[in-house]
Amino acid sequence: MSTKRNLIGNFFHCAKTWRALRRHPGLFSLADASMLLSGVVLPMRFGHRAAGRALAREARIEPFEEGVVKVTVVEHGLMFYWLGRVDNNLHYSIDQEFNPKFPHHYTTPPVRLTPESLVFDVGACEGLFAFRVLKERQAAKVICFEPSARTARYTRMAAEVNGVADRMIVETKAVGKTSGPVNFSEDGGSPDGHHIQAGGGGATIECVALDDYCAARGLKLTPRDLIKIDAEGSDFDVLLGAERLIREGSPQISVTTYHKPEHAFEIVEWLKKIQPAYRMRLKGFASWTPQPTPVLLQAAL
Repeated sequence: MSTKRNLIGNFFHCAKTWRALRRHPGLFSLADASMLLSGVVLPMRFGHRAAGRALAREARIEPFEEGVVKVTVVEHGLMFYWLGRVDNNLHYSIDQEFNPKFPHHYTTPPVRLTPESLVFDVGACEGLFAFRVLKERQAAKVICFEPSARTARYTRMAAEVNGVADRMIVETKAVGKTSGPVNFSEDGGSPDGHHIQAGGGGATIECVALDDYCAARGLKLTPRDLIKIDAEGSDFDVLLGAERLIREGSPQISVTTYHKPEHAFEIVEWLKKIQPAYRMRLKGFASWTPQPTPVLLQAAL
C-alpha cells in the first residue's frame, strides 16, 4: 500500500461512516470512533516512529531460527515466535493485546471473561491472545484455530514455554461458513498473511464450521464464553458457520471488521437478527487499510 494518503479525505470518510453507523444507538460512540484516529489523519511516519520506540522498550527480540525470532514481552512475562519480517507491525501486535485503548483489543466491555470461560480463538496466528487470557486466568480453556501448519507448530511450542499448553488446543484448520476442503495460501513474509480461497492456488486444507465442530464434540457455548475472530476477510463467514451456537447459547463475540469495508454494516445487521438481545460495541478506524474501516465489533448479553 502506498505511504501517500489523502488525510483530509480520510477524515471525511470516517465521519461519513460514523454517521451511517450511528443509526444503531449505543453502537459506535464518538469516543470509540476516535480511537486511533490520529493514525488515520496524520502522516504515517509519525506513527511509525512512535511504534519503533515503543517496540524497543516493550520487547526483547532474539534470533531463533531462519525467518523466526523469539519475542519476549518483558513487562508481562510472555513470549511468542514471530515468523517473517521484524518491523513496527510487531509493536502493534503486542499493543493490541495489552492496551485496552487500542481498538483491536478483544476483551474490553461488553466482553467479560471469567476463569470458567471457554474461548474459541479463530485466527490465532502467533498465539499471543490465547497466552494472555490463559496466563491472566481469564479463561479455563482456549481452542485455537490456525490454518497455517507452520504457524500452528510455533504456537504450540510457545504455549509450552508459557506454561499454558495444558489448557490450550491448537487446531490446524480454517474456519468458515461450511465444513469441507478449501484452498489456502500464505505470505511467507508475514505471520498474518493467510488467505482462504474458493478455488485455485495454494494447498488444500480442512475448513470447519463452528456449529459442526461443536456438534461433533458435544460442546455448547454460553454467555460467559467467547468467539474471537480475526480471519483475514473470512470473518463474516465464521459467524455464519456459528449461527446455531449464537442463536442457542449467546456467546460473547469479538470480531474484526476492517478486512472488508462492508463487514461492519453487514455483521451488525446480521447479529441483530440472529441474537437481538446482544449489546454491541464498535471501535476505532484502521489506518492500515486502503480506506479507514471500523476495526472491531464486540457483542455480549
